Amino acid sequence: MPSVALVTTLHDSSGWCIGPLREHASLLDELYERRLVVATRSTGLGVIKALRETGWTLVSPRSNVGVEYITDSRRRVLKAGLDSGSVFMHLVDMDRLLHWAKHYPEELGKITKLIPLHEFLIIGRTGRAFLTHPRNQMETEALANKVFSLIYGLAVDITAASRGVSRGAAETILKSSKGSYFDSDSEWPTLLLTAGIEIGYVEAEGLEWETRLKRNEMTLPDGRRVDVKEYYESNPESWVYRTMLAHRIASVALNTFRGVKKT
Repeated sequence: MPSVALVTTLHDSSGWCIGPLREHASLLDELYERRLVVATRSTGLGVIKALRETGWTLVSPRSNVGVEYITDSRRRVLKAGLDSGSVFMHLVDMDRLLHWAKHYPEELGKITKLIPLHEFLIIGRTGRAFLTHPRNQMETEALANKVFSLIYGLAVDITAASRGVSRGAAETILKSSKGSYFDSDSEWPTLLLTAGIEIGYVEAEGLEWETRLKRNEMTLPDGRRVDVKEYYESNPESWVYRTMLAHRIASVALNTFRGVKKT
């Protein structure tokens, strides 16, 4: 069976990932033929050192900081995977990956073995894993998932940002993708769907809410510390932010589908 490369993005200015990177390096070595990462310019030097020491290849140049650059970073790491000669790639955000490796290592191995069986594999969350997320994330992402599911014809979860990508699918994506922010969540599978490229779907427990790997509390303007999940669910700005992202993802799915069908 063909080997799979791991391609990911990372922003870590605080060093939260250093311990998990070292802890799970041997597992990731077993599962993937190579590991490539696009890190932000603000990612700490200690993190960069840990990445190099644990076998990661850093893609240059490092990316700008901000959610508006996420899809561009994903395109760059996907291209780096192609340039390295990879036939299949697993694209997943670093925080989700490290949470997955810590809590569900056997499942991660099973998913990795499924990737070469599909041109493009959407890896979504089980119902239980989805329900672990804050309400502001669940309720808004459910709407984006619904829009793509209506286009696709089956109920799928596209907003967990984990994909298996073949070389051919990656080439198609890089030829046509123009999105920013988290647009790749819906733009990429819609481009492939309209191009007639096979898309598979599987759900994973390991894609449960991963943020506690990075932080457990947030500071309110008055200085009080609150649980991070409570903060996201009670802060109106967090709801507006998630609503904006979900609207973009849903709109990109529909506009990409309409635009490709017209050409």
